[in-house]
Amino acid sequence: MNKKRVFYLIIVLLAVMPRFCLGFDVTAHVDKNNISQDDSILLRIDVNGGEADIDLSMIEDFKVISRGTSSSYHYINGKLEKKASYQYILIPLRKGRLKIPEIKATLEGETAFTENIVITVADQMVEPEEVKAVFSKASAAKNTLFTGEQTVFSLQFFTSRRLSEVGFERPFEFKRFSVKQFSKERTYTRNINGVRFNVTQVDYLITPSFPGKFRIDPAVLIANVVVSSGLSDSLFFSSNTKPVRVVSNPVEIEVLPLPAYDGEGVFSGLIGEFDIKSDIDSTNLKAGESATLTIKVSGTGNIIDANLPELNFAGTGEGDKINVKVYDDNPVEKIDLTRQGYSGHKIFKKAIVPVTPGQFEIKPLSLIYFNVDAKEFKKASTEPLFIDVTASDKPEYNVTKQDIRDKDSVTKKEVSLLNRDILEIKEGIKVLKGYREIHFLLFAILMSIPAVIFTGLKFFVIFRRKEVSIEKKMVEKAQFHYKKALKLNREGKEFLNHVYSAITSSILSKADKKGETVTIKETRTILKNSGMESRNIEKVTHFLEYIELCRFGGKKMDSSAAKDLLLQAKKIMKLICFAVICLSFLSFIPEKAAADSTAVFIEAVNDYKSGNFEQAAQKFEMIAQQGTKNSYLYYNIANAYLKSKDIGRAVLWYERAKKFNPGDPDLNFNLNYANRFVKDKQDDSYDIMEIIFFWDNLVPARIIQITAVIFSFLFFTWAGVQTVLRKKIFSGTGSVLFAILILTAAAACISYYKNYSGSDAVIVSKEAFIRSSISDNSTKLFTLHAGVKITVVEKRDEYLKIKFSRDKIGWVRSDQAEII
Repeated sequence: MNKKRVFYLIIVLLAVMPRFCLGFDVTAHVDKNNISQDDSILLRIDVNGGEADIDLSMIEDFKVISRGTSSSYHYINGKLEKKASYQYILIPLRKGRLKIPEIKATLEGETAFTENIVITVADQMVEPEEVKAVFSKASAAKNTLFTGEQTVFSLQFFTSRRLSEVGFERPFEFKRFSVKQFSKERTYTRNINGVRFNVTQVDYLITPSFPGKFRIDPAVLIANVVVSSGLSDSLFFSSNTKPVRVVSNPVEIEVLPLPAYDGEGVFSGLIGEFDIKSDIDSTNLKAGESATLTIKVSGTGNIIDANLPELNFAGTGEGDKINVKVYDDNPVEKIDLTRQGYSGHKIFKKAIVPVTPGQFEIKPLSLIYFNVDAKEFKKASTEPLFIDVTASDKPEYNVTKQDIRDKDSVTKKEVSLLNRDILEIKEGIKVLKGYREIHFLLFAILMSIPAVIFTGLKFFVIFRRKEVSIEKKMVEKAQFHYKKALKLNREGKEFLNHVYSAITSSILSKADKKGETVTIKETRTILKNSGMESRNIEKVTHFLEYIELCRFGGKKMDSSAAKDLLLQAKKIMKLICFAVICLSFLSFIPEKAAADSTAVFIEAVNDYKSGNFEQAAQKFEMIAQQGTKNSYLYYNIANAYLKSKDIGRAVLWYERAKKFNPGDPDLNFNLNYANRFVKDKQDDSYDIMEIIFFWDNLVPARIIQITAVIFSFLFFTWAGVQTVLRKKIFSGTGSVLFAILILTAAAACISYYKNYSGSDAVIVSKEAFIRSSISDNSTKLFTLHAGVKITVVEKRDEYLKIKFSRDKIGWVRSDQAEII
């Protein structure tokens, strides 16, 4: 019996020993060794032993694009083995015999390398059958356009073979064009040289914004073509498919500028084919009665930008003085996306109320547009409308012409407020005390903790640790490559490879993501999501482009240039991983900033008391730019701007202060005083959400957030106790706690949304023209003045789409309005 036990023990040891002695192994495979310069390679790296860190930084002759990772488990000879596979697309950067060098894989502290692979890249190769069976073609319906003219851009994908998967490796980039993709793809068949192809067509409506000659670069698609299972490549691939890289053709488009318009009237900014019609429901009225004027603008082109021409009235009798009130209604539109562009109509309705008896004419409305087929400006006009107004039964409407002349002869005087002034600025250390806002992420965590404890805290903690570990690992990898670069010969390519890996690892750490390479587009997305400022994002992307130019462009670098490159790399890594690399530096900033802020604050107060209000406003604002946030400081900034007669910025900073302390009586008094000088008045209407959450304008957001967190703990503590006692959770007390929790949480979320969405803004320039589109040459819709509060609907380039009231929407330059 003992002999049998010893025998079995020896067998088990023999089975286990190879696993510990051999460690793990890594192999690299490619789908082909001979390609053309326009082709690509599929590289697969297999790791027997589990998931490892793959270092591709030594690959210099190819651009590397990750295509994902897969894992599998196999039970072989009584052992459970794990296998991980990493797939990459390699795009050659030049011709010749290119080398894929040894690739390093690291697993649990152990290191293994693949073997070198040589790839021959020629000018042209004989296309295999699967490549001939799949191709794509890009085209534009018109290759010569006018600025603002719409046309359809199409991508056709042809295949005569069965596909398992198709996807963009690089989509189209429509630079200098606004783009709208058609919602549905078109599928059909076409016979080419006796071969039947299935065609998938994707269409885009493109509109050029500027004149010039533009090139829409090719799109690159990756398709998996199904091949017969008996081929030799099936030994390498687990499925009977072969990847094919498909490149479309470039498309050249010339955009001509619109000719100068020197005719009568104002160019509407519309480009295409348009018409305008008008009608009124009654032409015989009594003074004080209303008639509905309906104006319909229809056509094909940029109908979205169509706006109503200005109404003009004229008396039909000699010396008649016209007194007509006009009230707007919401426009109604029906616009569809068609193969010819946007097509449809807009209907504008206005209530016309004549105040005095007499006869008057609504003059023809003219719509001047550019016709792209005729290549000239054309004018569409309505017919004149005549209205006969008789005396009203109400005496207040029977005003004579002499009464109107007497009223108009009264001299208008500027309204001024006498013996009143705003309340004084705030002094004391409280002005320099920053407002400690609860960050939304922290608020969400605090709100979630009770619920997570109630449903299972352990899973949440494990998940969070896993996410953090990836970020930490990539930061350590970045530091490793940077230290290696410091020790190497700085004139070699290996030095540049380590600098590149240090930067890319830092970038990927911000996305909690593993990898070896990153594109410029991915860099912008990752850094933008991490909260980095736009100017710093541009610094990182420019540095990354410079590194790639040095690596692949053959740019020579001496020792001095390499030293400067390392210094720049260190600065870039500090920008990206600021909290990890510069922790000691951060701890020094608050003391120095506080000392500087105190000195500037004293100077600002002295300037304010001396009457130098502009200098005081600038110095108070300097303190805010250093990171100090509180209602007292913002209140002082607003006071200084108001004293210097800058109404727009005064209202802006009062509104910013109100976010932190909406119930401050001094603040509300001065804001009401400043609003007296705002020329444009809005309707006194309230949003339904503002009515429901009325306390959002009375209680500071921080108090609401803390209250929501407290009631989250109270409710889930109550729920836990009731669950243990096997009692109902939603009894009287539970229902009340839950209702308060929902209301306070909703109010807190709305306050966060208002802060982060930046939906409200203030006009800061003395006069701002609101236009129909993002161009200084587009139609001027209406004018707003300094201090008026507006809603931001959309941001595009250097323009904001704003809403002043229900029927007043348009575009304004971002330097004329600042977000609260």
